[in-house]
Amino acid sequence: MKLFVRPKCLAEAISPVITLNRIIGLRVFEYPRGQSRPILSLIYLLILYCLFYMGSSYLEQEYYIYIRLLKLEYFLYKILTYINIYFVFIKLVLGWWYTKKFDACYKKIVEIDETLRQLGWTVNYNSIYFIIIGTIIAWLILNLFTSIIVFNVMRMFSNPYKIIGTIMAYSYSLTVSGMVSFEFYIFVKCLQMRYDSINQLLREHSPVLLAKEMKLGFFEMQDCAKIMDTEQRRFLPIKTLSNKWCQLVQSKKNISVAEKRNSVKSQFLSHFPSHLQKQFQGELRNRSQKHNSVITVCQKRKYLLQTLKQVHLELCKVSKTICMIFGVQTACEIGVIIMFITGSLYNLYTRYVTQQHRLTESVFQQTAVTIMLSVFYILKIIFLSRICKHAADKGNKTIEIIYSIYGCDAESNVQEEIQQFGIQILQSPVRFSAYGISLDNHVLTMMLKVVTTYLVIMIQVSNSLESNKAI
Repeated sequence: MKLFVRPKCLAEAISPVITLNRIIGLRVFEYPRGQSRPILSLIYLLILYCLFYMGSSYLEQEYYIYIRLLKLEYFLYKILTYINIYFVFIKLVLGWWYTKKFDACYKKIVEIDETLRQLGWTVNYNSIYFIIIGTIIAWLILNLFTSIIVFNVMRMFSNPYKIIGTIMAYSYSLTVSGMVSFEFYIFVKCLQMRYDSINQLLREHSPVLLAKEMKLGFFEMQDCAKIMDTEQRRFLPIKTLSNKWCQLVQSKKNISVAEKRNSVKSQFLSHFPSHLQKQFQGELRNRSQKHNSVITVCQKRKYLLQTLKQVHLELCKVSKTICMIFGVQTACEIGVIIMFITGSLYNLYTRYVTQQHRLTESVFQQTAVTIMLSVFYILKIIFLSRICKHAADKGNKTIEIIYSIYGCDAESNVQEEIQQFGIQILQSPVRFSAYGISLDNHVLTMMLKVVTTYLVIMIQVSNSLESNKAI
């Protein structure tokens, strides 16, 4: 597939993400195409991880030894390095383990797209594809600038080859964590688009819109009056016509619907001349066709509700599966972000507020890298929480739409489908979480509280440690 060419299916839209995941070891690769190689993928994963582990350990040994750090700073840098190493291993293993579930989720979304396409929804993968391409390009630019700054900082402490190896190791770590969050984002974005399509289909097939196109009922006396001209009116007045119709209808209550219509029509038309009888027969035939079309519309509406109810249920199942797959990985990522931001703020406090370190060009470059990574982490959690919140709102808004639009429908079968649809959404609401952490706007508030609390504790502990000469 050529770059920047509009994708024709979901597989083409997400192909860059799948390819990158296989390159960095997050997914089982296929060779030849269509034949999975889990054992070879596991070996490849372990090789990449060993190279990453050596590069990360080298940075801690070679770089920090030349910088005079505070006691708490040294402890935090060291423990954060090892936590990051272990979390990368967890993400790689879980990504490899859940490869089949990922493929099953993608196949389920393709089936849902085909169903929605048959119902009239136009499937458009352009937005997903260009989001993926734009994010990858932005990530490459950010990674390039960060690597250049880190290389300038470390070149005075080690030889260029070791520095390049260390930079590649940390770039690999950021790529793994970024791809996990980004694929989660893409999945949720796909689900949001499908929930939105369900709401659009419900609005487009609203019974209010159908009522404007077609009158309900079999025969209306007002339309009879419109057919009659001046010649017709001298045979029977409108009031007499209406009374006669009511008497005939009342006298045939115990007859079947079909027999009643025929007998009423014959007796009713016997009061008119032949040329008027033909006009009334034509009108009755048109009304009968409209009545049959109304029945067909009601059946289509019921089928639409049944289909969309099943589609909504399948989307909820996919949502739960995605939360189960990414739950541990996203929770680990949130923990790393909290620790990194807390450490970054403490780092800035010791350098620029208390001025525990002499401000040099190297310190300013370190600060630039720290700020860039902090902004990257913050933007990542903001975009992830916002897309989860929007997708959940779209999925739960369906119950409001079906009750506001279809609640006035008098069809008993349609009312039953509406009630079942509403109970289904109430019992299984759309919600995205990561190992018990709700992914919505509240996650940012939670992280802010945790960062503030631990930052105050770290400042107090650091002052105590620095004043204690025995440590």
